[in-house]
Amino acid sequence: MNIHLIQGYIQNTFLVEYEHGCLLLDGASRQDYHLIKQFFAETLRRPFTDLKVVIVTHMHPDHAGCAHKLRQATGCKIVSGQFERQWYAGFGGRLQHIIDLSLGYWVAGRLGRGRQFIYYPPHVYPDIKLADGEPIPGFEDWKVLYTPGHTTLDISVVNETERVLYAADLIVWVRKAPAPPYPVHLPQAYKDSLERIKAYVGFDILLAHVKRQPLTASMLEAVLAKAPDLPKTTWETVKSKARVWR
Repeated sequence: MNIHLIQGYIQNTFLVEYEHGCLLLDGASRQDYHLIKQFFAETLRRPFTDLKVVIVTHMHPDHAGCAHKLRQATGCKIVSGQFERQWYAGFGGRLQHIIDLSLGYWVAGRLGRGRQFIYYPPHVYPDIKLADGEPIPGFEDWKVLYTPGHTTLDISVVNETERVLYAADLIVWVRKAPAPPYPVHLPQAYKDSLERIKAYVGFDILLAHVKRQPLTASMLEAVLAKAPDLPKTTWETVKSKARVWR
C-alpha cells in the first residue's frame, strides 16, 4: 500500500494505491479532476479506471466536488456514510450550498490559488452507504468511523493495520496551532468525535488542510479546549452581527 498526496485546489487529496486498484480518501474539488487524471497517467502510470472507490466524507466543495465526475469517467464507486436527508436539501440547503461555494473561493484566495470554477451538484448519490465501523468494499483494511460535528454527515476512515487515520476537516490549523474547523454545526457531536479518535493516538493522521503527522493526545486536548459550546456557523455569525448592528 502506498499513500500519495495530491495537492488539490484548496485541500490535500490522498490517493491510496494497491496492486488491485486505488482508493481516493475524499471527493476533492471539481477543479482537481484533471490533476487526478494526470497523476494516474504520469506518476502512477496506470489507467484511470484503476480508481475503484471514492470516499465522500461530507458535502463541502473540497470533499465532494469531483466525486460524480470521477465516477462518470472511471466507473468507480462512491462511498459515504448512511443518511436519509441530503445535506443541502430544501431552500435553506441550496442557500447553504452557495455559501459553502463562496467559502471555497475565499479559501482559494487566501492560498493565492486564483478563481476557478468549482460548482458541483448539491446532492450526492453514493453507490454504497456504510454504517459506522463497516469496512470499505474492495479495501477492507479501511473502515468507516462516524465523526459528525463539522456537519451532520462527516465520516473519517481508518486503517488499523497501517495505523493511519484520515479525518478530513475534523482538525485544522489556525496560527500554527490545532483548532476546530469552521463551521461547527453540532458542537457536542464534534467534541464526542474528538474524544472518539483518542483511541487512535499514535497513528498518523491525514487531514485535508494540514500536513501528515502523528496524532497526539496534546493535539486533541488543544482542539477540545477551543471547541465551541454553541453552533458556530454562517447563520449564527450573521445573526450575531445583526444583533450588534441593532
